[in-house]
Amino acid sequence: MLQNWEWIGDQAGQRARLTPDREAIYDLDDEKHYTYRDLDDRANRLANYMAERFDVKKGDRIGFIARNIIEMFDGIFACGKLGAIFVPYNLRLSADELKLLFDNEEPKVLFYEDVFSSNVEEVKKKVTALKNYVVISKSGSNSADISYDKIMEYKNNTPRRCEELTLEDTYLLIHTGGTTGLPKGAMISHRTVLFNALNNIIDWGFTKEDCAHIILPLFHTGGWNILTLALLRVGGRILINKSFEPKLSLKVINDYKPTCVFGAATIFRMLYEQPEFDNTDWSSVKWVMSGAAPTPIQVMEKFWEKGIKICAGYGLTEGGPMNLGMPANLMTIDQIKEKYTSVGVPFHFTVAKIVKDDGTEVGVDEPGELIFTGPQIFSGYWKNEAETNKTFREGWVYTGDIAKKDKDGFYYIVGRKKNMFISGGENVFPPEIERILYDMEEVHECCVIGVPDEKWGEVGKAVIALKPGKQATKEQVIAFLNARLARYKIPRYVTFVPEVPKNTVGKIVAQDVVKLYGKPED
Repeated sequence: MLQNWEWIGDQAGQRARLTPDREAIYDLDDEKHYTYRDLDDRANRLANYMAERFDVKKGDRIGFIARNIIEMFDGIFACGKLGAIFVPYNLRLSADELKLLFDNEEPKVLFYEDVFSSNVEEVKKKVTALKNYVVISKSGSNSADISYDKIMEYKNNTPRRCEELTLEDTYLLIHTGGTTGLPKGAMISHRTVLFNALNNIIDWGFTKEDCAHIILPLFHTGGWNILTLALLRVGGRILINKSFEPKLSLKVINDYKPTCVFGAATIFRMLYEQPEFDNTDWSSVKWVMSGAAPTPIQVMEKFWEKGIKICAGYGLTEGGPMNLGMPANLMTIDQIKEKYTSVGVPFHFTVAKIVKDDGTEVGVDEPGELIFTGPQIFSGYWKNEAETNKTFREGWVYTGDIAKKDKDGFYYIVGRKKNMFISGGENVFPPEIERILYDMEEVHECCVIGVPDEKWGEVGKAVIALKPGKQATKEQVIAFLNARLARYKIPRYVTFVPEVPKNTVGKIVAQDVVKLYGKPED
């Protein structure tokens, strides 16, 4: 039986041995090319510096506050070599929120991009245990903290591995949004990272010829575990820039010929709204996949009209996130159109079930809670046994999402268990109503929630952002829905807003909508 797992943390070194001179990453902002040898060399320098100057050991947490820059890749690969835990923090967190996370996770070093200096300075006033700060600056910094450029000049670039590493050791802490309170740190093991990559590679047929522009932030599970680490494992090519810009993304597709694109529905809406969209050459792109939230058919149609295979997938941090996806590389556009509301089938190593409250499986087209197991799932929440036990039961991740499966084995997300509301004794699932609302030409974005009602217990409320220049009334919305839905599903209230609240990856956050608009009034 294999006992030595030290290799599991050295993806950079293993790939560099195979294709040292092949380009791994192109930084669009700095116009710099990095080979696999470069990635390994940079990771070795950083790993040796952290071990020798900061006394970083196996299991220590290493924090990063940075956008999609090369230093993030140095960090994740160096942590793998040391057996340390890579912890990327959401860029929108306040100093108070960071303090609470730091108190819980106790990072030994914090690397931060200089554009976040003011927030970090506030953190320093609140956190006394954290002593090691490193500033990443492209134009020089006046900070007294250690300059990242100095670390890259460190002479010791000797290859490094952690001999005590195991498959189950935590590699990343990825923070989940959570429904209330502070984000939870999902423990992502080396096993999880490996099998997520294999799910990418096997189901989508990735080879060294594949290329992707990473448009999700690298503090998000999708930033690392969908496309990025899988392509770097097979010797493919990654294109990065600090943050998503729709015009730049279209230029990248046109000029640099990526073979696959993954993002959220909001991102794809922003792409087709650009005047450059019609003239962009998409011929290199094999497929486009949308995750994080349901994708309106109006968005998909814009891509289908150009002959682009766009479809949906589903995953969550705790589940991988390589859980369900349309096998787009094996399907025609017409086949995708037939199943456009589906989020696909389980990935190669994913085991999925839909269960009733008593744990028994449901039948075909019958709704129930979606649960996952398999080698790609997480290990629990950092120092949070209570929340771990709610989500992780007897080896299964309970998603809290209501799904159903058709006779062909394709899965559909019906609603959120906690977001579902009961009106007059009937279960109402907001996504069903939202899909129909998107058929209104005036609707840009929408979210349906349940609000208290004296007679029915709860009734629906539609929160809608209209397209620029479009107008609509509550009466028009209700009339549109009346012809398409059972009466108990039609929202009692309709509120028009400039923008529906979303998170950093463009996913509409129902909990935030409830906080802002959760009263029974228009």
